[in-house]
Amino acid sequence: MANEFKVKKGLIVHGSGSTVLDIQGSQGQLFSITDDLTGTLFAVSDISGVPIFDVNADGTTTLDGNLNLGDNLNLGDNNKLQLGASQDLQIYHDGTNSYIVDAGAGDLLTYYSNDWKLTQYGSSEVSIWARTNEYVKLFYNGNEKLATTNTGV
Repeated sequence: MANEFKVKKGLIVHGSGSTVLDIQGSQGQLFSITDDLTGTLFAVSDISGVPIFDVNADGTTTLDGNLNLGDNLNLGDNNKLQLGASQDLQIYHDGTNSYIVDAGAGDLLTYYSNDWKLTQYGSSEVSIWARTNEYVKLFYNGNEKLATTNTGV
């Protein structure tokens, strides 16, 4: 085909300035690789040229949109999934313990529909059970020990 470019063994691109490889679409930049050691190293943009994925020289990866984690995506120990403009919400594992950290201002809120249960992983044994407008129950070894009602405990 006249508009195809195929590479069978390898491709080395030498750029001048900061852009090493830039692929343009009809509306703007779609993909670029730079050798700028202080800013964006790799970027992917949507069809209109708006950046949607950016890898920065400091190791920060920015994604604009939803992140769908596949079956084989793994973060190593102490690598954090950080959410929010100031990385206020952090989720990570340190090799021994797992953490959900609210590192910013405000509260860590958990929303649920009518029931919220805290159970041990791999078990159906409930530790805390909260039901909207009915009760909060505390359990020990699977047995209810304390419950709230509309009149108290």
